[in-house]
Amino acid sequence: MVILDSMLTPLEVEARAKQGEYVEQKKFDLERVSRRVAELEKEYSITYDPACPVATDPGLGKAVFEAGFTLAADTGLYIVEESRVAKFTVEELREALTSAPCELLLGRGLDTRVLKSRLPGDTLRPFVFGGLAGTPVPEEYFYPSALSYAVEPLVDALDHGSIQEVSGVRVRAGAPSEAVAGVRELLSLRRALRDAGRPGMHLLAAESSVSSTASLAAIASGLLVTGDAHLLPVLNELKADYAQLTKAEVGLENGIIGAALVDPIVGGFARGPAGSAIVAVAETLLALAAYRAGYVLIHPTHIVKKATSAPECMWVQSAVGLANEHLRLPLVGDIWPAFGLGTHEYLYEIAANTIVASAYGLHLLGPVPANGTAPNGGGLEARFMAEVGHAIAEQGVKPASVCDLVKELLKRYEERLKSPDPGKPFWEAYNVKTGRPGREWLEMVYSVSRELREYGVSLPSLG
Repeated sequence: MVILDSMLTPLEVEARAKQGEYVEQKKFDLERVSRRVAELEKEYSITYDPACPVATDPGLGKAVFEAGFTLAADTGLYIVEESRVAKFTVEELREALTSAPCELLLGRGLDTRVLKSRLPGDTLRPFVFGGLAGTPVPEEYFYPSALSYAVEPLVDALDHGSIQEVSGVRVRAGAPSEAVAGVRELLSLRRALRDAGRPGMHLLAAESSVSSTASLAAIASGLLVTGDAHLLPVLNELKADYAQLTKAEVGLENGIIGAALVDPIVGGFARGPAGSAIVAVAETLLALAAYRAGYVLIHPTHIVKKATSAPECMWVQSAVGLANEHLRLPLVGDIWPAFGLGTHEYLYEIAANTIVASAYGLHLLGPVPANGTAPNGGGLEARFMAEVGHAIAEQGVKPASVCDLVKELLKRYEERLKSPDPGKPFWEAYNVKTGRPGREWLEMVYSVSRELREYGVSLPSLG
């Protein structure tokens, strides 16, 4: 399929980059990004109040949207290999936004699901992506851990881990090992979906891509197909490389949806939470223009605490959710705890982060334990996340009203975010043949679910 319409393509972005302004990367980071973000925070009066982990000012969404739009137009997208900037006009950014889908059909056949734009306070249930989302998983456990998510009825799509060693060879970017890892990942995922009776479920996959090779191998092998997606990160901050542009170009020509990953570093060049919210909107717009992304993952990362469950990161997700009143896009909130399987804190993190994401109009992805460093999670936690998110939506919870509840949950884990317990691996808490959780872990999840019920969050199958 050849792209013939008048919209921008990744190939056009490459052409612009080759003719764009040369800028040293350090100068781009410090002056074009960090200094400009500071100016925009002041110009649009965007501030973070640490007294509450969510944005409560109803006018903040418009300010964050406008500041992010200005940053995208002023700064452009830095292409790493060229050390040059691809710029987009205001009109091009507007066209990219207005042309972006607000609704997508994901998956195939009886497993097709609809991913729609949600807004703050929306009663529409959030779409649930379950899986370890790029976390390294030993190949021998990749299939059973994927199966544990696929068998969960509330999981709408699968975004699982990565394979980092094949046949004793450590995966290397652009090497045959990366291509083999991508193919083996997809073969395991397809097997898990078949065995779960959900062969057409949407996959956000080729997470084994270190460059673009795993994605391209999966597409060429016919394993990543129309209705599926692959990840297209915007590099920190406001950057892209040719690996991402190549994946975007090939994906567009083969009907693969681009799932943009927007992960500003809170405390880095994006500055604090206020600046990171501005950068997140700017990177969302640039992903639409450069990658023609179909949906966007919002994943603020704290420079020290890392987890999206940190109060600063939840504030960023809430602020971007408010800005979606003006973006009107399918935005997905990554749920990325610091703790892992077998700990109470892991569940409190999932609950707090999910409450914020769902109340502020984001869909849900994860939960990904141990800051994505170890395969210490399974499908039961995805069910827990889904039921929390659904409860918040179905009750029509007003966004600002979740502040006190989230603060209460933060008391149970925040102090230990810098030195969390990563928990135990999947195969120690789940049956690797069936993908089902063991009794000890089930009882802990039930216990925390009963606590949530006392706060008005009822989980039908877990309370």
